Amino acid sequence: MLFITLAATVASWHSAQRDLQRETRTYFDFRVRQLLENMQERLAAYQQMLYGTRGLFDASDTVSRGEFRDYVAALRLERHYPGIQGVGFSLLIPAADKAKHLATIHKQGFADYNLHPDGEREIYTSIIYLEPFEGSNLRAFGYDMFTEPVRNRAMAYARDYNGIGMSGKVTLVQESDRDVQAGFLLYLPVYKTGLPHDSEQQRRENLLGWVYSPFRINDFIAGVGGERSGDLALAIYDGDGIGEQSLMYGQPVSEPESQWLNTIQRLDIGGHGWTLVVRAGSDFQSRLPHDKPRLVAGIGLLMSLLLTVLTWQLVNGRGRALLLARQMTEELRDSESRFRLMADSAPVLIWVSGTDKLCFWFNKVWLDFTGRTLDQEFGNGWAEGVHPDDLQHCLDIYIGHFDNRQPFSMEYRLKRHDGEYRWLLDNGIPRFDHEGHFAGYIGSCIDITERKFMQSALEARNADLTRFAEVSAHHLMEPTRRFASYTQRLKKRLSAYPDAAGDEEVLIDLSTLEGDALLLRSLILDIQRYLSAAEPRGEVRLLDSRAIMAEISRKMAAKLQALGATLTVEELPPVMLDRPRLADLFSLILDNTLRHGVPAESRNPLHIILGGQREGHVSRFFISDNGPGIPAKYQTRVFEIFERLGPRTADSGTGIGLAIARRIVESRHGRIGFKHLPRGGTCVVFELPDGEQRDT
Repeated sequence: MLFITLAATVASWHSAQRDLQRETRTYFDFRVRQLLENMQERLAAYQQMLYGTRGLFDASDTVSRGEFRDYVAALRLERHYPGIQGVGFSLLIPAADKAKHLATIHKQGFADYNLHPDGEREIYTSIIYLEPFEGSNLRAFGYDMFTEPVRNRAMAYARDYNGIGMSGKVTLVQESDRDVQAGFLLYLPVYKTGLPHDSEQQRRENLLGWVYSPFRINDFIAGVGGERSGDLALAIYDGDGIGEQSLMYGQPVSEPESQWLNTIQRLDIGGHGWTLVVRAGSDFQSRLPHDKPRLVAGIGLLMSLLLTVLTWQLVNGRGRALLLARQMTEELRDSESRFRLMADSAPVLIWVSGTDKLCFWFNKVWLDFTGRTLDQEFGNGWAEGVHPDDLQHCLDIYIGHFDNRQPFSMEYRLKRHDGEYRWLLDNGIPRFDHEGHFAGYIGSCIDITERKFMQSALEARNADLTRFAEVSAHHLMEPTRRFASYTQRLKKRLSAYPDAAGDEEVLIDLSTLEGDALLLRSLILDIQRYLSAAEPRGEVRLLDSRAIMAEISRKMAAKLQALGATLTVEELPPVMLDRPRLADLFSLILDNTLRHGVPAESRNPLHIILGGQREGHVSRFFISDNGPGIPAKYQTRVFEIFERLGPRTADSGTGIGLAIARRIVESRHGRIGFKHLPRGGTCVVFELPDGEQRDT
């Protein structure tokens, strides 16, 4: 009996040991799959974000620096895309356009901008947008990524295949001397709007540039994270091999202690791959029960309780297996729940389809937008909301790209819950499971209705302004000039007959007409200056405002002396502007002060003070006088076109000068207004930030 019970105990101990190893391996394989799925989901989110960014360029002929900054800020990278270093745009520059490109960026206020590395080549690329545009990201401004072989391969792949391209292991230009990490980049090509890019040759000829994102590998893995990140020890190698030079993340692989708790996986993204070596981490064993073999051995020594304890052990072992299975199922559900939570929190409409082309899931933003349920949208139900004029075109693009497993981007109108059709930009990409099998498509949509309306309104407004300027110049200026000329000739002829009756009265009338003609000419010239005030008339750079003011003071010296006025120029800060408009700005405000600063009854001479200071990246100026001042209720009106406080006189001006000054300041995102002076008088204040020129 003792031999039998001992043999049964040994057999039970071996069985329990095998069960523990099997459960351990099952849990290890599950955690590895979970890690890979988390990495794939995170990379898919980054890719979707790049497709959305490309949609910004596809929806517009041009994207300004400010529009790009606002779009990236709306993505809220730190919250929705942890681990990302930024989002940028690299422009393709033919060698023939290099000088023009440099002049354009310099004109935007970046006088020190240049392409790097140096050297002559047939084509250049340059990182012109990168948000957030601060800190270490500033070092990437102007960098030609196409000159570096690893980045070049990824950019060329993305360009030729019209999809995501992932680079190999690189050191980002943002890196400093401390905490240097390996890096990688994701690229997506942007083609010129309206030009074909169906073939490889067309894609190369009509390429505009790339939207891209750089990543530091440690930050990327931290963004993948997870509640049980200590379970696994991960090493990532660039490419197919395992070597010290290709190690991107983790500790180098040496002889493993437990071969059965190691695995090598392959992760392929955008024409490039990683080799992942995954081992059990420091916290892995602590999450599994290890007492089963010891319990079996101990219980085997208790002969009297053998059957009872053995039965309990089997039931208990099965219970733990069921518990582990339930935990694994719950974690799988949690993974799906996290994806849906992230999708429902994204500021875009998201849909997912299977291999049968039918959509089976829409995020909350989509359902709130359409006002329909998931059951109503299921399958092809979503197509019921597409505008009839857009439906066939929409389906042709979707089905054609689906059959070829290609990403697509399309615009169509979708009915909102209130019955209004809204324009959407829809970007879709194919999905693949962890084994590389095609799983369907995922897509995201953004509402571009306001953008389309704004573009139409802006084009109409610009066209109206252009026509107005042309009509003003052609139909008003020339007749006004002839009218003044004829009046002068009539005065000259009549002056030859001084004895003629009524000649003196006629001469007075002609002088009045001549003055009105000259005033009308000044008015037309000021209108033209107003229309062009928002556009630079020279290079926008950091100017010495004191030197420009000294030149203006010399020109106004005679007028100041004639009025008995004095001008004091205090310290003036440098300012980011073109020289002609800065001179106009000072001259217009000073001229207005001289016209209206001294009433006829005043015994005090007019004294004007001009000064300013620099605060950070903003230049602030003030022009004050000891004149009668402007009542508070009129201080906003005087900056409107054709507004003046007093009656029109021969020297009252056209009423446009301060409106021109305001247009110059606001074109640079600045502000202009009045400051209250306790002792009376007028104080005009304005500020000009160093930012880029506002689009007009």
